[in-house]
Amino acid sequence: MKLVNSQDTKQRHHVTPIALDTFASMKRAFSTRNIPDEVLHTLITGDITPRPGDLVLARVDRLRQHLRIELPSGRRARLFPGDHILVCYGNRYAPDQFESVVPDSLEPCHLVAAGGIASRMRYRNPGVKNPTEITPIGLVGNSAGMVLNLKDWKTDAGEQNQRDVPMYVVVGSSMNAGKTTTAARLVKGLVQDGFRTGAMKVTGTGSGGDVWHFEDVGATRTLDFTDAGYASTYGLGNQAVLEIVNYLANALRNQNVDAIVVEVADGLLQAETHALLNNPDFRRQVTGIFHAAADAHSAIYGVDCLEKLGYDVIAVSGVVSSSPLARQEYEANCHVPIATKLELCAPGYGLDLMAENCIETTGKAAEA
Repeated sequence: MKLVNSQDTKQRHHVTPIALDTFASMKRAFSTRNIPDEVLHTLITGDITPRPGDLVLARVDRLRQHLRIELPSGRRARLFPGDHILVCYGNRYAPDQFESVVPDSLEPCHLVAAGGIASRMRYRNPGVKNPTEITPIGLVGNSAGMVLNLKDWKTDAGEQNQRDVPMYVVVGSSMNAGKTTTAARLVKGLVQDGFRTGAMKVTGTGSGGDVWHFEDVGATRTLDFTDAGYASTYGLGNQAVLEIVNYLANALRNQNVDAIVVEVADGLLQAETHALLNNPDFRRQVTGIFHAAADAHSAIYGVDCLEKLGYDVIAVSGVVSSSPLARQEYEANCHVPIATKLELCAPGYGLDLMAENCIETTGKAAEA
């Protein structure tokens, strides 16, 4: 990976080495994991405007909503006032928590996600506390004083690979509708039936939970938008989101996977999700869609929207599938079947899914 980042030289700023004791004691967030320790050399301060994806060393001032930070290892480390944390600037859109934006300066701001996102809160769901308060100490740079940004440290996607691999997409009615569980169980079912399966999360806010979930169920390789150089995807244009999809899908195809499972964050009406689903270039890549819904009404609405856009909705899953009464309400009003999390990973589900899409089975799948 090559560092090509350059900060606007017209801005007045100061470059100083990172103190060894600060470097040794700082808690490094999941969102920064792709940038190696050996390039973290300097702190850049002064009249400077942060950009999404810029690395920042910050001090924890007051603990509120987030009491821990996700480390690259997956451990959730406790935070204490006075701690130094290495995080990324990024916007966040989370109806169940915060809406926040990257500030215009190195002013005090907030830790808005445990995965390590520094941002300034604009809106808060009343069901959560105010965000943890932090003060940026400086942007983090290389030995030449150039600010380090996630875009310069993307995971290597390899050569362009046009191999036709079925892509199953999981969308949802909202946060906490069951998207990750649906996607993970689908991966597990495909893997158990002998298919090498790649998993990717293409939108959202940097966090390790979904990545590790997909790894735990046996995905051949798991990637998310941070591997494409973004701390979060809120506020990105439609073309940028599509480029994330294409970049990560190419990386997975180069792992010789038989199938790709894609999770798209938030609900169908969230701006980036809505734009992506309406993008004909994305739609052409999608073999089929699973809709995770919170209740019967949102399940029916989601199926209707997706079918009008031309998608093959394979099944509805998520929270609605775990309630007998909600399931009855849904099934009385919609033709698309419900698949519970147990059914998604039951023996043979993956075989049937791939066979329905005229995919030739290989390896263990062919022997089953």
